[in-house]
Amino acid sequence: MVIRGIFAERPALFQLLALLFLILAGGLLSSLTGLWLFTLLYSSSANLMENPEMLRLIQFLAAIGTFLVPALIMAFFCSSNIRKYLYASTFPKGKTIILTILSVVLISPFISLTGILNKMVKLPDILYPIEAWMQAKEVEAEKLTTLMLSGEGLIILIQNIFVVAVVAAITEEFLFRGTLRQVFSKTTKNQHLIVWLAAIVFSLFHMQFYGFIPRMLLGAYFGYLLLWGNNIWLPVIAHFANNFLGVISLTNPNLAKNEFITGNVSTENMLPFTFVSISFAILFIFCIVALKRELREK
Repeated sequence: MVIRGIFAERPALFQLLALLFLILAGGLLSSLTGLWLFTLLYSSSANLMENPEMLRLIQFLAAIGTFLVPALIMAFFCSSNIRKYLYASTFPKGKTIILTILSVVLISPFISLTGILNKMVKLPDILYPIEAWMQAKEVEAEKLTTLMLSGEGLIILIQNIFVVAVVAAITEEFLFRGTLRQVFSKTTKNQHLIVWLAAIVFSLFHMQFYGFIPRMLLGAYFGYLLLWGNNIWLPVIAHFANNFLGVISLTNPNLAKNEFITGNVSTENMLPFTFVSISFAILFIFCIVALKRELREK
């Protein structure tokens, strides 16, 4: 009995539910595996929230189990060609890679600016319990990220880059820009709608509501990179570049003090930061025009 591609003709709702089941099952299994390894390697009195090494390992397992494995399983059951289904047939060339990375660098200040505006959003008083919960989740996520990236030395830096930049970029893009795009494509042929739907799901999945808008915009840009180039490695490279910049800016003491790099801009510096953000955004437009021209010539 041939099982490869057995779900290819199934409706979008079936595929979406199957993907959701795989994500939940993979996330649960990877979390349990991480906790089992923690109890196996450390004493019962050890505190997971004080162990950056173990947090990095759990983050790695979660990325593989929650994002990559479901994406690969869905690709297997929904297509006879996994690489084609995930838009991973070829790897981009040098100039395309450089322009993709440059575009992320140029758009980063503007994304940070939208993040500042996102944090200014206030819900009505009647929704205060929801707002308080959202704020608590934001503080919790920031503490977890800070702890996971903590540590000194080249080895720790390499581990952080691998887990937060390399692994996250590959696993999340394969799921949100690869598999999820294929599922959404069964419901509509409007590629712009597909890009933004995937971006919204991508942002919601991170459960950081005060970073929802910047993450959604980034997700949309990653989606358009895939749309323009029909190559999953373009959003993977862009995602890697964005996360790499984040790791470096958060772990380097000198960069961590620079408001323009971290995005934690004070009130007195908002005007110059806004000017810089808009200026870089204009350069970003020229960059993506060059990138799209390069992709058309391939």
